[in-house]
Amino acid sequence: MEIFDAVILGHGLAGATLAWHLRWRGWRVLVVDRDERVTSSKVAAGIVVPISGQRIARSWRVEEFLPVAQAFYDRAAAQLGLHHYHNIPYVRLLKSEDEQRRWEERRRDATFQKLITDPQPEPLVDRSRFYAEEGGFEMKGAWLDVRGWLQASRDHLERAGAWLTADIPPEEVTVAEHAVVAAGRQARYLIFCQGHEAAANPFFPWLRWKSAKGEILTLHAPELNERRIINRGGWLLPGADGYYRSGSTYEWDDLTATPTAAGRGEIEARLHRLLRVPFQITAHEAGVRPIINESKALIGLHPVHRRIALFNGLGSKGVLHAPFFAAQLAALLVDGTPVEYEMDVCRN
Repeated sequence: MEIFDAVILGHGLAGATLAWHLRWRGWRVLVVDRDERVTSSKVAAGIVVPISGQRIARSWRVEEFLPVAQAFYDRAAAQLGLHHYHNIPYVRLLKSEDEQRRWEERRRDATFQKLITDPQPEPLVDRSRFYAEEGGFEMKGAWLDVRGWLQASRDHLERAGAWLTADIPPEEVTVAEHAVVAAGRQARYLIFCQGHEAAANPFFPWLRWKSAKGEILTLHAPELNERRIINRGGWLLPGADGYYRSGSTYEWDDLTATPTAAGRGEIEARLHRLLRVPFQITAHEAGVRPIINESKALIGLHPVHRRIALFNGLGSKGVLHAPFFAAQLAALLVDGTPVEYEMDVCRN
């Protein structure tokens, strides 16, 4: 029987970042994943936005998380020989008098000034291509090619003998005092990184889930010629050769990965309120964001089965949050360093 330090179930943003951190700490890791074509992480846009929401608020602990994310993706890129994380300006176009008022209050705050581009572009956008009557601002955003990064990570793990394409139901996991056995492999720890499917995991029945389906469109707009991320009630992410992605929706009842006419209609309506140029929809995808309780990640060891751990609940902020909390969980497993109380799965 093969013996590992850790078996990680799931290779989305949570499982992948944890695998890298543990391997950097010298652990022998096996990542087990079904390698499905459509998952929440693979569909995700991968956008990092420091100021967001209708309240135009700074993203939670953004100044702390940003440098950690940058360092993580840079270190992984050095090993992979491929860069998937890109710093890219993010333009927030305001769409109401209320948003204008809020921004006038925020822009004088020094903590906000650190996050916006200095000087601001003038004009902010080309108004022959965009609706931008209420103005807006440009900030320092970023973007991870999540699908490309996960594929590169998978290939790297497979070459290292740290990958297994399989499905291991929690019911088939055997937990002993000093080890866990799953799929004929023994490990010191088993970490569940299953995304929204963990709502049915019998090891963690007390977690309060509120996962949300999100839909994303791909469109072709060759006349647009924009290389920044633009948001006016919904985001527009530039790709190559005049292609863009746009989204996203939130749906709490239908937790399938099936695109819907309603989702497409909602995003198209936003695009018509943003773009003055013609566009053609070329693809439509959907995924389910794993969201738990307070919409913050949960990490840590099971309160009873101390060889079982969880890393989940990244929601829509996975690119930014995963490197920070993967490092915390790795420190717990390797060094015994406690995780933050607020994020500890035992507290929730």
